[in-house]
Amino acid sequence: MKRLHLVSRLCVLPLSLAAAAQQSTPETPPAETAATQPESTTSATDVTAPKLDTDQQFKFGIPDISLPGGGGKGDVGLSPGDTPTAVPDELYDIEIPRRGLFHLPLIEEPVDQLTAALRRLQDKTGLRLSFAYTMLFQQASGGPGQRSGGAGDIDFMSAWTLLGRDTANTGTLILTGEYRFQIGEQPPAFLGRELGTLTNVTSAFNDRGWVVRDAYWLQRLFDGKLRFIIGRGDISDFIGGMRMQNVNNSFLNRAFSGNAAVAYPAGHGPAAGLSFVPNDLFYVTGGIQNGYSTSTTMGLNTLGDGDFFYGIEAGITPNFEGLGRGRYRVMYWYMDNRPLLALPSDQGISIIADQDIGDRWMAFARYGHSDATLTNIQNMGQIGVGVRGLLGSPDDFTGLGASYADPPGPGARAEKVVEVFHRWQLTMRTQFTIGAQLIVDPSNAPNDDALGVFSARFRFDF
Repeated sequence: MKRLHLVSRLCVLPLSLAAAAQQSTPETPPAETAATQPESTTSATDVTAPKLDTDQQFKFGIPDISLPGGGGKGDVGLSPGDTPTAVPDELYDIEIPRRGLFHLPLIEEPVDQLTAALRRLQDKTGLRLSFAYTMLFQQASGGPGQRSGGAGDIDFMSAWTLLGRDTANTGTLILTGEYRFQIGEQPPAFLGRELGTLTNVTSAFNDRGWVVRDAYWLQRLFDGKLRFIIGRGDISDFIGGMRMQNVNNSFLNRAFSGNAAVAYPAGHGPAAGLSFVPNDLFYVTGGIQNGYSTSTTMGLNTLGDGDFFYGIEAGITPNFEGLGRGRYRVMYWYMDNRPLLALPSDQGISIIADQDIGDRWMAFARYGHSDATLTNIQNMGQIGVGVRGLLGSPDDFTGLGASYADPPGPGARAEKVVEVFHRWQLTMRTQFTIGAQLIVDPSNAPNDDALGVFSARFRFDF
């Protein structure tokens, strides 16, 4: 344990150098859009997608849930291994043009005018402003306690590129604020404790009110090959995630919408990260965060206690001919013991694979192991697939995932989760998702063999 702890401390910041390889051709867009898609004039290091006028946006869509190589389209954050919840990646996703099932000019034109004004501001100053509202309702199958929940989530996001605009060596200030509120008797985040599940049926949708989430500097150096962040953030946005890990537009159960086998800090706080991306095939990223971090406090008063979360991840992003881009990585992490909370240390590994399968299909797999002194999960694995346009509309999205979580101790029941969802792109900026979860052998509900949870989610962003 002590040796692993020492190794983790030494490995996080100094990263081994690798020979730069010639960059491969950027990923090819889907065949149905390749003929009409214009080339972007936006640098791969910018935190926005190509800027298109409204008429162009209705002509075609661009795939979301990007899987970039280093320096390619979608590599807008700390590294090609960013989780979709990282602010630069979420801003990039919001600006991706999509075709909706409906076009409602009376409602959409005022928003079009506002976004056009925001883009002019961005062109002049480098300041990107964005807004999102997400609403979730969940209903569980019958049983004791409160079986339903509802909540709303308002996000204000900004990225201000103050240094090196239109170059590969950008310096960007990331600032975000968030307001979460309960709708009805309780928020969906409380359902897990009512049901007795090992992994919660959702994350994020609670009633914590206003918070400042992110306030960090993202810097790229040496033509974008060396990058770092420093400030207030959440290290889970940068290491240990997978491509469909976003509670706002993909899976909801914590087995998929987070990496539940990792004892990350409880929220945003003082953090730093360093990434080396020598080419479009390889990257390595390390990070450190205050172990006492919570999103409702600044966390500066506990920095001097020296109790931190450490993580390091190394990955490759090959592009297979006839198949598509892949991303394969391994992560080691360690959480210090925290005397102020009377919590022990913990450590573990995660092995994660994401792979495109042609233009429409994608697959993921993840395995995690920990000492389970904090996570209460010793072994955990997930597999799943996603497909675009399953019901005919090219910008709709469907996901299916299965998870197995093994808690420590004799007699503990391993929990199995299956989740399916379908997301309709209603208009260019609104989405509606329905989903269902089957939870077999919920670990903390020994009298229940199976539980069902049904979800409805609405999102609007610009």
